[in-house]
Amino acid sequence: MKQPLRSKEFDDVYFSDHDGLAETQHVFIEGNGLPGAFQALGQGRDHFTVGETGFGTGLNFLAVWKLFDETAAPGTFLDFVSIEKFPLSPTEIRAALLPWAEELGPYMDKFLAQYPLRAAGFHRIVFDRRVALTLVFDDVNEGLPQVNACVDAWFLDGFTPAKNPEMWSETVFREMARLSASGASFATFTAAGDVKRGLREAGFNVQKRPGFGRKRDMLAGRFTGTGTSLPAGTRPKKIAVVGGGLAGTACAWVLKQYGFTPALYGWQPSQDVSPEKAPDVFPSLYNPRFTGQRDAESGFFVSGFAQVVRAMKGFEDVGHYPCGGLHLLHPEVKQKRLPRTAQNWLWHPDHMRLLTAAEASDVSGIPLGEGALYLPDAGSVDMRKLCAAYAEGIEKDMSGPVEDPGHMDADAVILACGEAVRGFDVLEWLPVHTVRGQGTSVRQTEISKNLKTNICYGGHICAPVEGVHVVGATFQKWLHDPQIREEDHRYNLERLEGAVPSLPANRWTVLGGRAGFRCSAADRFPVVGPVPGQKHVYVLTALGSHGIIGSLAAAHLLADQLRGGPVSLPSHTVYALSAQRFLDRCAKKSRKSR
Repeated sequence: MKQPLRSKEFDDVYFSDHDGLAETQHVFIEGNGLPGAFQALGQGRDHFTVGETGFGTGLNFLAVWKLFDETAAPGTFLDFVSIEKFPLSPTEIRAALLPWAEELGPYMDKFLAQYPLRAAGFHRIVFDRRVALTLVFDDVNEGLPQVNACVDAWFLDGFTPAKNPEMWSETVFREMARLSASGASFATFTAAGDVKRGLREAGFNVQKRPGFGRKRDMLAGRFTGTGTSLPAGTRPKKIAVVGGGLAGTACAWVLKQYGFTPALYGWQPSQDVSPEKAPDVFPSLYNPRFTGQRDAESGFFVSGFAQVVRAMKGFEDVGHYPCGGLHLLHPEVKQKRLPRTAQNWLWHPDHMRLLTAAEASDVSGIPLGEGALYLPDAGSVDMRKLCAAYAEGIEKDMSGPVEDPGHMDADAVILACGEAVRGFDVLEWLPVHTVRGQGTSVRQTEISKNLKTNICYGGHICAPVEGVHVVGATFQKWLHDPQIREEDHRYNLERLEGAVPSLPANRWTVLGGRAGFRCSAADRFPVVGPVPGQKHVYVLTALGSHGIIGSLAAAHLLADQLRGGPVSLPSHTVYALSAQRFLDRCAKKSRKSR
């Protein structure tokens, strides 16, 4: 076979030059006893989790997926959690795996069709309603401590310890012990003494076994400590989702991917909030919310943005326009924040890069006076069509309002109805409120018709769709007027002119607008997770102005909490999203005041 792919960072090969797939079979699959473990699923347990250090080309994952597909009983589920600091491109992966196209081709095609953005963070992909891949693009010593899972088998597949010692650190072995189920197995191609000692000190029984190819020995063994475990209880099947907007429909759509049976309560075809008839063309942008550092907040929005980019590939008629987005270095606060974002978020330049004013003008198609942060994968979508697509094929109950989530015909209930969650006794204390936003629809001009991307500057203008732009939006948490207001149209257009002088406010023909009320929390971060003190009741609300991306990231988290599987977001992000955070803050203030 041809020479295997070699890492530029570590000058080492990704797999054996003898036969990479045979090496995977010998070292990791047989070394962990996976054939027998998969065949035993369905006889008292229905779930298995593999943890891996070093995703590389994905060869191990594809081989395990194929084995699980062929041997595990229907109704069983595989989770595969893997960490990779230097993700390859889809083109590099396909070329590297070409020798096994006959054996792995269908799995490789499905995987590469959903391959995530090369952006540092957590990425979740679900296949065939029975396999979930969690890819953590990060340094293993940073990413593994943020993983929350119960691992049954470990693949230690970093580059050789002599060339990549960070992948074989005390932190890695300690985190393996924290995440291991009782009796969890491990296997690795190396027999290095430091690895053997580190694993033993972390609580693993370590044995030498015959290696593969030119390697005389490899290591395998089991965790001898107490081990972690999945939450006790029965995995729910029927899930009642209360709320028929973006949060509710996205949640139901995601739950179905995991094999749940969701039902939407309160769903109805979208109607205008404002009495005035709004234009038919009214795209909504999807972008992350930018922070200067990688933190709990950025972890949520990065995951959600990547989810949306992949999800749009599966929809045909949702008004999707993948035109990219420019975030101007305007006003002054963004001149400081956005360059830090580009530096600290660790995205591949294919997905995020800083542009000069001249470069931004070339990308946008119109004159711009400032540089920008460019996201080629950003875009816009018709929110109403998207909600309808999410809700297609989902059971809908329109019998009337839900009064008591504790008495619904369901195994679990998710309250995803905006500020209305406070109407339930279990959440009347939650500090959420509505924020009014009005967008303005305008006919394209001779200059603006050349606009090729969305532009954001505090407000935003969409690239033209059917000759129409949407300019928005106001942020009015003090206002509850559903009427379209002319002064808000003027505000939107004057703010646009202030950021993009080549698009003056007095040149537009206003076609109409939409006014809506989005839900926001007191700390401007979504609220997602179990309702404190309640069994089988969850909340998903306060997505604010980033609902398109936030709804998907939140829905995957809820699916994980319902099924007791590995969590699709960093641990610190999960707590930052929880409703419990508000109760903890109140308790802390109470202690200080004594």
